This record gives sequence, C-alpha cells and structure tokens, in this order.
Amino acid sequence: MKSGFDINRISGDGYLILPLSMSRLETGQSPKFCYEVLESFESKLETFSNDVILLYTNGLYFNSEEVSFENRKRTTQQALNHIQALRNLVEKKRKFMPGAIHYLPCDYIIFNSPNYQEYFARLKKLEAEDPKFREMLIADSKDQRYTEANSNFIIEELVFTHVIRQGLVDLPRTLVKTDAWRLIAYPGRTLRSDVYQWKQGILPKKKDATNPYAGAQYDLAERKLYVFDEMETGD
Repeated sequence: MKSGFDINRISGDGYLILPLSMSRLETGQSPKFCYEVLESFESKLETFSNDVILLYTNGLYFNSEEVSFENRKRTTQQALNHIQALRNLVEKKRKFMPGAIHYLPCDYIIFNSPNYQEYFARLKKLEAEDPKFREMLIADSKDQRYTEANSNFIIEELVFTHVIRQGLVDLPRTLVKTDAWRLIAYPGRTLRSDVYQWKQGILPKKKDATNPYAGAQYDLAERKLYVFDEMETGD
C-alpha cells in the first residue's frame, strides 16, 4: 500500500466512510457525486458485504459565534434534503442495498466514543504547547485565521476521524460481518494537522488494530490514497 496511488482491491468486508462538509452538499459532495463514489468503489471490493457511512458534519458548525436557531434550521434542512435525494437515487437505480447506507451526524461518533473527551483534551494541550501544531490548525481552517472556534472545529474533526479509523466506536451494520477495514474518503487532501498528530503519536493507536487504513485517507478528487507514515506534514 503506497501513498499517492489509487486502490486496486479492498479485501474483506468493512466500511466506506464519507465525511460530508455542509458547505459542499449542493456542489462538491452533491447526492449525484456521492452516488458516483459508490459506483467507483464497486469494482475495488472483493466482497459485497460492506456498508457505507454518510457522516454529516453539521454539529461542527456550532463551533461558531454566529450560532442561531436559523442556522440550525438551515443546516438540518440541508442534510435532510441531501439524504432524501441520495435515497431517491439509490432506490431508483436499484443497484445498492438501501439498508447498507447509513446517514449519521458527527455527534453520533462523539457521543458513542468513551475516548472523545480525553483525546480532545490532548490535542488542545498540544495546541497550547506546540507552535507548529497551532500553525497547522490555522492553515487547515477554512479562512486560515486563528479563532478558538476554528481551532475547535478542526480538533473535533481530528478526534472523531481518529476514533473511527482506530475502531473505537461501533458503527451501524447491515452487511458487514468482520469490520476488517474502515476507509475515510473525502474530495481533498488530508489535513496537515492530522498527519502531524499521527506521526507524533499524540492520539493513542491500538496495538492490535487490524484496519489497514488506520493511518490513511482517500482523496476522492485525485483518486489517490495518502498514507500518513509516508507523508511529510507539508505535503
């Protein structure tokens, strides 16, 4: 498994996990785009006993000084519209099992992870003590400026993706039996701060972890897998 190359085959049964940015639901991660992602992975899978997780990051947007009832209504409606449109595509084309596609908010991972608070505190401590990590958080933020809201937004993302990759939270399953792999796929390169915390060993790694993608992320835009151990934090 080399960094910067596409995946040819994925062995065993597991999860394809698509984190969805609320600002891209109608463009870069539209229902049509998500359906095409499912089709593109079909030929890579050795078995058909796999599930898909659509992970809506609407909860992260409450790391803002502009939170309001109207913002909550808007983001919730965006997610519901996206879910219904994707369900319609799946049901219309009759190619994938609707019950094997699960629609979750990111808070599901946070609430079901006993490690979440500890890991969040570790990264906040690193932010306070390591100027390099702090610079990366700024570079990874949408507007590339430091605010506590921006910092917490990125750190929450780092924690819940690490928890997923390490298998520290159970995911809903319909077809999955052994949970042999969990692959996070997103249209864009991985966060520099994520690569940094991984290579520095800030968040614990399970010694008996079996997920081959525990330290990796698939870029849907480039159709390449990026393996953190083979990357420089500036890549």
